Amino acid sequence: MPPILQHLQQASKMMNRRKILLLVLGCSTLSLLIHQGAQLSWYPKLFPLSCPPLRDSPPRPKHMTVAFLKTHKTAGTTVQNILFRFAERHNLTVALPHPSCEHQFCYPRNFSAHFVHPATRPPHVLASHLRFDRAELERLMPPGTVYVTILREPAAMFESLFSYYNQYCPAFRRVPNASLEAFLRAPETYYRAGEHFAMFAHNTLAYDLGGDNERSPRDDAAYLAGLIRQVEEVFSLVMIAEYFDESLVLLRRLLAWDLDDVLYAKLNARAASSRLA
Repeated sequence: MPPILQHLQQASKMMNRRKILLLVLGCSTLSLLIHQGAQLSWYPKLFPLSCPPLRDSPPRPKHMTVAFLKTHKTAGTTVQNILFRFAERHNLTVALPHPSCEHQFCYPRNFSAHFVHPATRPPHVLASHLRFDRAELERLMPPGTVYVTILREPAAMFESLFSYYNQYCPAFRRVPNASLEAFLRAPETYYRAGEHFAMFAHNTLAYDLGGDNERSPRDDAAYLAGLIRQVEEVFSLVMIAEYFDESLVLLRRLLAWDLDDVLYAKLNARAASSRLA
């Protein structure tokens, strides 16, 4: 037999012997631990074999009364759909606009409880467009209602407003070739305060939140601070469109809902081709 083969056979025999020896030592050690476990009081402390029990708080009941201030062009339609679906699943009453208000609560007028269809009062869920009025909403909604709204980065929101309302807002219709760039270069050329739908061309978020969109924060910082305080006092959650999924996590926790309750498909979104580069 060639020397190389003899060397390989000898090496193989030595490795087999080592494996057998290690196996015997392992079995002996395991047997010792099993039979002497009562004396090895340090073992379970150093090597725990089970996880400590979780200390979860008892589950909260689902919150059933929600007023959602649906602002314009902020992904509010998707949130509205989530709320409507939840209301349908749990046989809740949804506030619907009075026939004279069409599909919104007589927006852009200040909200009034009279704008709600009598057959849907008092409601559990309110989620259609309206101009916020705290006193009227509190008169309509049951005690303990959770108030939620959603905001969006103002520049992106305005671009979407301009694209969507350029056939309805007089300030946008005046712009040659429906050019957003032309409007931004000289907005005072096209904007007229007090016109129908003028709020879409000037401080729309402030208007939707019940504020005066004609008051400039540069000229009246105290008024703006008061408006912000009202938002903080009334709304338990202000969702952010740019962090939509994260906002839904917070909404789910706030309302103690299940994951299935907040699953969604994006609705009423513009095609990418309609956006500015």
